[in-house]
Amino acid sequence: MSISTPATPDPADLFEFAWMPPSFDAKLEELALKAQPERWDEPGYPGTLKFPVLGNYVKYTFRRIVEEDKVAFAADENDKQVAAFNTGLFTPHYEPIFATFEANSNTAKQPWVLKGWSTLADYRMRPFSSVDVKPARYFSRPDDLIYDPDLELVPDLDHILDENADRFPESLQANPHLRRLSLDGAIREAGKRAQMNWKTAVPQYYFGRGEGFIQLLLPLCILRPDRADLALVVDKVHGEKHYRAHTVLTLPMAYKNARLIARPYSDWLGSEPDALQISTEI
Repeated sequence: MSISTPATPDPADLFEFAWMPPSFDAKLEELALKAQPERWDEPGYPGTLKFPVLGNYVKYTFRRIVEEDKVAFAADENDKQVAAFNTGLFTPHYEPIFATFEANSNTAKQPWVLKGWSTLADYRMRPFSSVDVKPARYFSRPDDLIYDPDLELVPDLDHILDENADRFPESLQANPHLRRLSLDGAIREAGKRAQMNWKTAVPQYYFGRGEGFIQLLLPLCILRPDRADLALVVDKVHGEKHYRAHTVLTLPMAYKNARLIARPYSDWLGSEPDALQISTEI
């Protein structure tokens, strides 16, 4: 008879760190109302959250905050243990927003309780200063955020085609030959777009299993020259003279990933449908 051992708690998992009454969805709605207006929902996105983009943002911002050891802990005026982290979001008046926690008196649940979203002027932030709660950072080399036109773009076509066929436009999913030809041409064009305008490449952060790193997203215009259908994920291979592309993302997936670093201001990856129209000039 085998005895299963309990899984080791993940200290970077927000849901293991804190209980969120009445629900995570309710907390996200509070945050969406407090923060600068953005499109945090994604119609048709799988899952039950009302604000899946915001949920992803909060979850992975916390993960990065833990990696950088930026969760702040203190005791309030009643000597109750409290905690906070910088969400990286701002109110309409550009006040930073912090997630605030209290120690959970219910030992059967998570060690902390998410109390809400505070600015520095709120009473829950009195035990902390702005120095205590710094925002997450995802890069130390600013040049990693910019596409280098001198590097070759080398795609792993077989991997992209075999692993991600369901992400392609429906008209190409059942035709592997046409899908390959379309992908090959779209990748070549994406590289030219990025060479012409460095703002074409949108950064995202990849956590992976070890140390995370910056990747770039490029638009793949397959069906129309003025609208991206997919995002090509590009890694810079340090020590070598090329970028490697080995997967593609749907545009909702790409936007959700890119939003972790910053709100994308791109002519092809935006939060509104009309932001996806791009120039046809190469």
